[in-house]
Amino acid sequence: MSHSEDRSGGTRAGAPAVPLFVGAGLRGEEIAEHAQQALQQLPTLATLIARSSDPLAYKHALAGLPLPEKLSRQLARLFAESPELYQHHLIVAILADYLAAGSLRPEADRTALLIAALFHDIGLARLDSLIPASGDEASLSVIDAHPQAAAQLLRSCPEVPEAAVLAVLQHHERIDGSGYPAHGAHSALHPLGELLAVAEAVGSVMPHRRPAAVLIWLRLIRSCFLSGAIDLLVRGLQGIVLPGHSQPSEARLLILSEQLGGQVALFDDWRAQRSRLQAAELPEFVIERLERIYGMLTQLGIDPRRFELALDYAINDEQVAQELMALVQEVDWQIGDLLREIGRQALPKTGAWPCWRIELEALVQRLRAARGDHTASPSG
Repeated sequence: MSHSEDRSGGTRAGAPAVPLFVGAGLRGEEIAEHAQQALQQLPTLATLIARSSDPLAYKHALAGLPLPEKLSRQLARLFAESPELYQHHLIVAILADYLAAGSLRPEADRTALLIAALFHDIGLARLDSLIPASGDEASLSVIDAHPQAAAQLLRSCPEVPEAAVLAVLQHHERIDGSGYPAHGAHSALHPLGELLAVAEAVGSVMPHRRPAAVLIWLRLIRSCFLSGAIDLLVRGLQGIVLPGHSQPSEARLLILSEQLGGQVALFDDWRAQRSRLQAAELPEFVIERLERIYGMLTQLGIDPRRFELALDYAINDEQVAQELMALVQEVDWQIGDLLREIGRQALPKTGAWPCWRIELEALVQRLRAARGDHTASPSG
């Protein structure tokens, strides 16, 4: 079967090759030292690794990594010409090894995963910017094909295990079909492909978010991956509070708790409520708007039955509290706007509707009262 016909995710014909580098390669000890330096710049990741059973495992593994000379030269080129991308590879490698260790993968898998992590984005080194200008089809094509370009490089080295190639090919795939380049062709990922995909996603986000915000984000992406790797990270990140991060006041948390609690109570047993509303033949826009509001809450990882988990994340992080407050205020506005729309339209006087409207109006009143706003209901 040719590459273009390979349905297992093989390299496509015409995938751009990674230019060869003829200079001296990086030794494993140098890569390990660079990884330690990268780790020291990321307090969240450093704390996560320090909590593991062997905080130096990644360093020992990188120092002893059996890299072919061709690959060590390519890594040296990346280090010299694309230092930010090189550092991203190191961060992903550290995370990937953490996940592999926590998943009890055998030594051969951990080695293959480290090789994949160190080269997964090497096809992007050709780009001047990872955010191409509108209409820059050439750059978009490089981004779309970069997993195949990296796989092509690894496959050119017979010493590299096929598992590493598969992991590289799948590092942007998702089990919900939202990834690329297969665009939903994978109903399940190779075990190393999933670990690398999670490590790559988290490695792209962690440098820019606080621990509690990362936890919320992990809940958002949970449906994109099998749960094991996500659960490992959630357990490891729980309770991390970095020095210098402000904590929200008790007053803010109380307001947030009251408002969020009122909103999620509206959607208690939402499926059953939606069925009753549909049976009552309410106008479709009412159910659609309520469904949208419900989606806003659940998209942030808030379970109406256990909304206090979201508050747990906000307790130690002012930024997370602000994000939740912004969500609460938007949901409050959406509920008020729905009530105004209901007031503008002549709705059928069904048996179920008055109770539902009363509940909505009472909720808006509670939300406004919690913020010190005692004005009349917006539906009036």
